Amino acid sequence: MRTHLLLFVILASVQLTIAQKDCSRPPLGRLPVSDMTNSTWNGIRGGLYPDGRNDLPPDKIGAYRSMIDAIVPLSNNGTSDPSTGKIVMIGVGASNPRTEFNAFIAKATSDPTVNTHLILANTCVGGQGVQKMNQPSDSYWKNAAKVLDSLGCSAQQVQLAWVETDNTQDADTTFPGAAQGLADQLYTLCATMRSFYPNLKVIYFSSRSYAGYIDPAAALAGKGLLSPRDHLNGWAIKFLIERQITGTAEYEFIGESPVLPALMWCTDNWADGLTPKHDGLFWHCDDFSGDGLHLSPLGEEKSGARIHSFFSTNELAQGWYHGTSTTSVNDQPSADRQYTNFIVGPTLTLESSISSHATIYSLHGEAVWSEVVDGVVQIPTDSFPSGLYLVRIGERTFTFLRP
Repeated sequence: MRTHLLLFVILASVQLTIAQKDCSRPPLGRLPVSDMTNSTWNGIRGGLYPDGRNDLPPDKIGAYRSMIDAIVPLSNNGTSDPSTGKIVMIGVGASNPRTEFNAFIAKATSDPTVNTHLILANTCVGGQGVQKMNQPSDSYWKNAAKVLDSLGCSAQQVQLAWVETDNTQDADTTFPGAAQGLADQLYTLCATMRSFYPNLKVIYFSSRSYAGYIDPAAALAGKGLLSPRDHLNGWAIKFLIERQITGTAEYEFIGESPVLPALMWCTDNWADGLTPKHDGLFWHCDDFSGDGLHLSPLGEEKSGARIHSFFSTNELAQGWYHGTSTTSVNDQPSADRQYTNFIVGPTLTLESSISSHATIYSLHGEAVWSEVVDGVVQIPTDSFPSGLYLVRIGERTFTFLRP
């Protein structure tokens, strides 16, 4: 394990039971924003970016590339240091983002192709909604400074951020009003982060996962964490990023007086329960802990793998994530990737070009199948009980659902 990718575990206050899981709750019946490239909701076209796109508009890529290409290893005082400098990415959010970012760190740490100058600093703190983080005097930022210090990093070395957040107390679920309101709050968060980290160049956003398994009658969680607020989170990120792309005043990230860092999508994590979205993502009840809100280890693994997959394959991220030139990588729309989390029928196909040991685990950690795979193997699964399973084959990990 490389020392440059350190897992900083935050031991926050004891987590109380704030909700109760109800696996019988029906899906919301809405589409993820990334599945709406050719459809509208209340007259507003979907897609992560303007004009129904799930990738950056071609005429805007150059501006974003110029910002990302400026990311280089920095010394503690923020000057270029190609030999011993660091590229710091912070993870920003509450409890679910904390465990998701930890899962991402684990993936990145085990990937020998990841840039050795990259430091991933998990500054997430449970219970901290955007309404708290928007206050520069809030303890969240004091904690973030301690995290950086513990890793031997300075605020001047922070050039990247990954954010997943919501207003935990906002019960508004109107559309588009609630999503526009959250976009306003995310703008304030971006400006606040820029004030703490003067060299912050890019903020990547992931949307919240599904909250539909929370029993609202038994929930003590903030109203902003309940469904359908989770579904609106992705729309808020879309609106925020679109404002920058379309040239809204005070959203500039290039020029003589940039106001914000460049704002971009990472992963759209919302899917309507067991209904798979276009990239194969779905959320099983087993992906969540007993409160229906916090992710289980299976859910954390799923989200962390998605983040790592995004940065590993996104054309613009190659320079800072893998330390390679962005011009040498195929420019493929990142939102069209297929993720290895899916529903299987009576057989599961595993394939490996080299001899690799593979094991299938049940939700309870029991190994239900184990064998060396060299080529293609068809595994009968009709005798497997219904539920979610974890597959490890060599260095790869994915989940599948047996209906």
